[in-house]
Amino acid sequence: MLTYTNFNSFAEVEAHYNSIKPLRGADNVGKDIRPIGDRKRKWERIVKVSPNCYALSDGHHFGDAVFEAWAYGAENYTPTLADMERYAPIVWRKKRDGTEEVTLRNGWGPHQHTGRYAFLYRHTPKGMWFRNRNGKHFIQAAAQDFYLAKLQTTPRAVYDAINDNTSTHHWQTRTQKWAKLHDDNASLTFTKDAHGDWVLADGGKEIPTPPKKIVRKELKARYKKHIDTFKEWAFTMGAMLPIRDYAYASDQYKIATEWMEANGIDTKRYWGAPFTHMDVKLKRQILCDDEHPLRLPMAVSMLRSVESYCADTEDEVRRVKQRANTWINNSMGFTKVVKG
Repeated sequence: MLTYTNFNSFAEVEAHYNSIKPLRGADNVGKDIRPIGDRKRKWERIVKVSPNCYALSDGHHFGDAVFEAWAYGAENYTPTLADMERYAPIVWRKKRDGTEEVTLRNGWGPHQHTGRYAFLYRHTPKGMWFRNRNGKHFIQAAAQDFYLAKLQTTPRAVYDAINDNTSTHHWQTRTQKWAKLHDDNASLTFTKDAHGDWVLADGGKEIPTPPKKIVRKELKARYKKHIDTFKEWAFTMGAMLPIRDYAYASDQYKIATEWMEANGIDTKRYWGAPFTHMDVKLKRQILCDDEHPLRLPMAVSMLRSVESYCADTEDEVRRVKQRANTWINNSMGFTKVVKG
């Protein structure tokens, strides 16, 4: 059963912690696991960091010593209570002057954190709300939206593990750029004002502005004949092939990977998605060669990316064609990023 809290004060959090009997059983000896609600969901728990600090933990993040982080290199890292305070999604504190503050955090890494989003939605303090707006996340308080960025702050042991492998695949290369040792200021800390409204006291990043891309029209124009021929052929073939079938697509990607390996191309970083990371020069060769062995695999990649199998109406056909044009622009290097 999913539990919703809505604590209004540090005292309520402390009282709830004290009301929970630690889990018993051989697997829980010495761990002081106190689930917030459903005892079967024991990874969702309250942790006493100190008499003046409690963490609401969703488990499997960097600060959790019981339910260890699902992250590369985490096996070399032993969290402390200080790490729990540093990485838990919600942390309540009572300061020496009696004022209270709450810190909220998103998940770590550039990927999705659906479990963290659900946890924040169910356990933000009274007067706050977690909001997901077009893939960006916010804490709403006192009728304002505060951007809640994903964490980049990384424990030293994990950071070193990520950066210790020179033969990197795509995930590791991307994560090396993401991981930071310093506090990246992504978390949000709130206190209450004289009216009892939550106000931002510390933290927060600016909402990122997506890079602006423009089409390199002169370059694309040189390939216009080949683009038109490839798209017409791909959509014609796609109507006769099981494009929606993942097993079929996987077989095509395997054909592409095996061909590249046979031709001396290192495929370690491709991770089953060869046309996402393939060198643009090779993709242009395939585009221009009607007989290239990878022409069908590349067509399958495009058709699945644009969801061609969903084009049942005129409006959807038009949208699929627009997405195909975007796929061609991005895949073939026909776009460039410009400042401003």
